[in-house]
Amino acid sequence: MSIGRGTLSALLFRAGVIAAAVLVHCHAFAQEALAPPPVTASSVYVVNAETGQPLYRKNEDKIFRILSITKLITAYVLVQRMDGELSDAVTITQGDLTSGSTAGLSKGDVWTLRDLLYGMLLVSGNDAAIAIADNVGRAMLSREKKKGSPTKRFVQEMQSTAAALGASHTRFADPYGLSPSNVSTARDVGLIGSTVFRDPRLLPCWQCARRRLAIGGPNARSIPLVSTIEMIGQDDIVGAKTGSHFSKNIYHLVVGWRAPNGQTIVAVVLGSASDPSRYDDVRAILAALPRDFPDLAGPATATASAHSGPRTCQ
Repeated sequence: MSIGRGTLSALLFRAGVIAAAVLVHCHAFAQEALAPPPVTASSVYVVNAETGQPLYRKNEDKIFRILSITKLITAYVLVQRMDGELSDAVTITQGDLTSGSTAGLSKGDVWTLRDLLYGMLLVSGNDAAIAIADNVGRAMLSREKKKGSPTKRFVQEMQSTAAALGASHTRFADPYGLSPSNVSTARDVGLIGSTVFRDPRLLPCWQCARRRLAIGGPNARSIPLVSTIEMIGQDDIVGAKTGSHFSKNIYHLVVGWRAPNGQTIVAVVLGSASDPSRYDDVRAILAALPRDFPDLAGPATATASAHSGPRTCQ
């Protein structure tokens, strides 16, 4: 018996929703979380994504602008609503180009959805996020036989998806994070990360710190992408995303970490003191976890290797 892409996507989405519900439910039964080790972050939430057990917490329900952490939900909606089919070609329009961080899109370029995903997650391209939202939103409106703004339709889907994952204090106004109305909490980001950092359709995005993409169109070219996130490409990091507003001194980081026992742990730090501090905060947390939670300090998985530096993918 074969399963169509649409059916498979629906099953994966329901599985994600069920997993998120289990995570929320487990808060009532898991052992009490500890205070994190000393960190500069205003808010901390660390959760075992496999069991839902909260491990460390500090001001985890404080509301923050989450900035580019928004792109985790953008990525998840993309793979959900396109049934995991990311080879479709997208012609870039003037409306896809915007300010802030960029993946280097130009009008007339032809990118695949997969390469736009890399551009959004590796270098936090706002332009790539807009192109994804416009393309996927347009496809959704077409399937629904409705008219309207593709980007607004996509943002509506982001909102409903976050709610389904249990992120009840999360709000979105755009797909890339520049709006001050894009807000969340460390707990909500932990719930989102617990789904995103275990999704096999998204994990390849974070396997390599460097990728080279072949871009089509009138200015066909090959471009390098080098991750702006320090920890991407390390063997024990399954995923990561920053949220930054340098002029306002806002520094966030969420990381998916594969513990020595093979379980995925999601660590969220919001409101760290500086760009380097957010990485130091997460490293301090990851170093303390096996000591405070000995079950995580199991044998290394069979897939682990001696490589510890960032990888390059073509």
